[in-house]
Amino acid sequence: MVRESTTTGDCMNWSKGIVRWSIKDTLYISVPFTWLVGEAEKIARNWKGKVLMGGPGLMKPIMCEGFEPIIFHNPLATFTSRGCPNNCSFCAVKLLEPEFYEIPKPRLAPIICDNNFTACSRKHQEMVINGLRTFPYSDFNQGFEARKFTPELADILGNIKCKVRFAFDYWGVESVVKDAIDLCRKRATNDIGVYCLIGYDDDPESAITRLELVRSWGIDPNPMRYQPLDAKIKNGYLHHNWTEKKMVDVMRYYSRLQHLRFITFEQYNAIPKEQLELELP
Repeated sequence: MVRESTTTGDCMNWSKGIVRWSIKDTLYISVPFTWLVGEAEKIARNWKGKVLMGGPGLMKPIMCEGFEPIIFHNPLATFTSRGCPNNCSFCAVKLLEPEFYEIPKPRLAPIICDNNFTACSRKHQEMVINGLRTFPYSDFNQGFEARKFTPELADILGNIKCKVRFAFDYWGVESVVKDAIDLCRKRATNDIGVYCLIGYDDDPESAITRLELVRSWGIDPNPMRYQPLDAKIKNGYLHHNWTEKKMVDVMRYYSRLQHLRFITFEQYNAIPKEQLELELP
């Protein structure tokens, strides 16, 4: 799944939009989301020379030599592997990068964006993590697959200061995710995040129960609103089990738990939203 970054800090900000650069008369355009394709096409039409476009939004890599497009989105980010061996129905990775492979000599940087680092070989994981020792802090920005989070990987991660994230996108894997979190806390790091996909094949009660379960583990969940793989408008899709108001309320509350953790979701809903927007950053 192409997830929107939640990394914070002045040195770890993402562009969160289209990036472009030119080499001589060639314009390169990297489009991270499908709903930005129209804007990218307008940029392309206004360029007098050759245009090359790619990225997750176009379901194809952008072809360029000598550097990685991701450095224009965030110079501190990198990939050490591409693709994912899984084939989740809600995920664009299989379409964008159908082959899973490890990059033999990756450019190491503190933000690791691999779609499934846990699927990499132990040799590759050791090489990457040992290389990350040169950084004061590293961030595994995509969700680890809890089933593949082993004690051996936890022990290697314990050699560096880092944040890791796990994916908890549907019911049925909660015990596996909890076991992975417990293992991570015991042998790797306490700096843990959990991505929770909502609005794909659930309803508000089910989603809130899952988000609250993550909170009971002592972690603020990161709700990720489902976007169809061909979405032309961000947040334009709404599952029939949801209303737009309920979706907006759930997303806003659980995305702002650093400010709202002392009130329940029900209490949050009882507060006039105009008042909240004035009080919250």
